[in-house]
Amino acid sequence: MSAWLNLLQKEIRMTRNSALLTLAILLAGGLWLVYLSFSRSIGIIFVPAAMLLVVLLFYPAIYMLKSLAWEFKVAPHLWLHCPQPAWMLITAKLAVAMAQMLAIIIIAAGMLLLGVIINPQPEQLAGIDFSTLLLFIMEAGTYAAVFTVAASIYIGAWGALIAVAFAIAGNYLGRFRWLAGIAVFIAATAGFSRLQETWLYKQITDWGAINIGIQNLPLVSPTHINAAQIFAGDILVYSLLTVGLFALSAWLIDHKVEV
Repeated sequence: MSAWLNLLQKEIRMTRNSALLTLAILLAGGLWLVYLSFSRSIGIIFVPAAMLLVVLLFYPAIYMLKSLAWEFKVAPHLWLHCPQPAWMLITAKLAVAMAQMLAIIIIAAGMLLLGVIINPQPEQLAGIDFSTLLLFIMEAGTYAAVFTVAASIYIGAWGALIAVAFAIAGNYLGRFRWLAGIAVFIAATAGFSRLQETWLYKQITDWGAINIGIQNLPLVSPTHINAAQIFAGDILVYSLLTVGLFALSAWLIDHKVEV
C-alpha cells in the first residue's frame, strides 16, 4: 500500500499546478456566468453546465492517455524496471483523474445552484415554483453527475488501453502506431455496439430492471415519474468490462511494453 501511496503522491505533485489552474479558471468562469444569469437571464447558466457534463465524460480518458503517454516517453525507467505491478500506476492515475473531475463537478454544481438561488427575476421561471425548480435541479443534477462519473470511468478504461496500444505498436509500426489506437477505438465503439445487439447479450443483461424516477418535475403535480430504466445486468457487464480493460492494460504494460 505504501508503494501505491507513493505513486499517488507523485501523480498529485505532477498534476497539481495544472489542476489548480483549471479549477481557478472554472471558478472564475462560473462566477462570470452567475453574474450574467443575475443581470440578464437565468437560462444563461444552464447550457454551459450541461455542456460541461458532456466534456467530463471524456476527462479521465484524456487524462489517462496523456499521463500514460508521458510515462512511456519521459520516465519509463522510474517504474518499468521496478518490482511494483503496473496496476498500481494505472489506479493511482485513475484516482487522481477522478478526484479532479469530482472537484470540477462540485464547483460547477455550486455555481449552478448559486446562479439559481440569487436570481432576482422570478418571472423568468415561467410560472414554475422556485422551490420546485431548485429541487428538480438538485435531483436531475445528481442523476446526471452519477451517470457522468460511472460512464467516464468506463471510457477512461478504453483510454488507458489506447495509450498502451500506442506504446506497444510503436515498437512495430513506428510513426504509424496511431493505427493501433484506431483499432482499439473501433473495438470500443462499433464492435461493442454490435455485441449489444446480439441475442446472447440481451439474455445476459436483461434482468434486474431499475426505474429511475423524477419526483420534482416542474409544472407537474408532485408525483413519481419514471424518467428512465436501466438493468442490473447492464451495470454488471459494464463493471466487469471496465475492470477487465484496466487489468488488460496493466498486464500489457508489465509484459509487452518495452523500454
